[in-house]
Amino acid sequence: MTRPLPLTAPVDETRLPEGQARWVADLIASQAAAIRDLSNEERLLYAHIWKHIAHHAKPPAVRQFGHLNPKTRRLQQAINRLKERHLIWFDEALQAVLQCPPFSALDTAHQVKAFGWERTFATSFVELPCTLVVYGPNVWLEARSVCPRSGEPLAYRARMREDYTLQIEVPAADDWRIWMPLPAAPNPEPLLEFNQIRPRIHAFYTLDDLATYRQYDPTGVAGVIYTFDQAFYLGECLLQAYILVMEHH
Repeated sequence: MTRPLPLTAPVDETRLPEGQARWVADLIASQAAAIRDLSNEERLLYAHIWKHIAHHAKPPAVRQFGHLNPKTRRLQQAINRLKERHLIWFDEALQAVLQCPPFSALDTAHQVKAFGWERTFATSFVELPCTLVVYGPNVWLEARSVCPRSGEPLAYRARMREDYTLQIEVPAADDWRIWMPLPAAPNPEPLLEFNQIRPRIHAFYTLDDLATYRQYDPTGVAGVIYTFDQAFYLGECLLQAYILVMEHH
């Protein structure tokens, strides 16, 4: 795991689509506030859920974290806190965590693989680089998604340097486009809003693929088109918030 990065750099509006800087800044602030509101015990549980999904690519059950706190009531309270802060997707019937962004125990189109770890899934295309919060510095991450229209792969490599900046190796990605749907109605909680649109964030191999997809999309939902560089920058911003899990009070 990595030590925390300070959330000092303001969002650079020139690296995002027009009109997106305020939304991104609000989202990062919401994510950071949710994490900072957790106790050390809750952050420890959060980090262990990440590691479990990264290691096993399966939904972790509550009982698997009994070693963190032998008191069942305290463990359940910690799970409830993560749910209340919109940080996990918890299935009550299974008593298991299905998603703990940026990791997903459910299959998605967005896969990550690091040396020595199982291949697993990210919750969205923009959160692929955020999984480095677990893999740590100097580990090359193989990130891969699939265009839902053409089936073409969108793959690149990324790693976190010792200074916690990101290095990326990507083929010609100038034509890639990422569709960021807008919510049906404004939500005063940016993190909850992002949770709602996350499953509908898609990466397309070309702008034509995106246009054809939207033509046949029965929902007709409005959205914003990101280039690959813009989507990767959003991932970098989100990583700053995720990494706060490593802070301690």
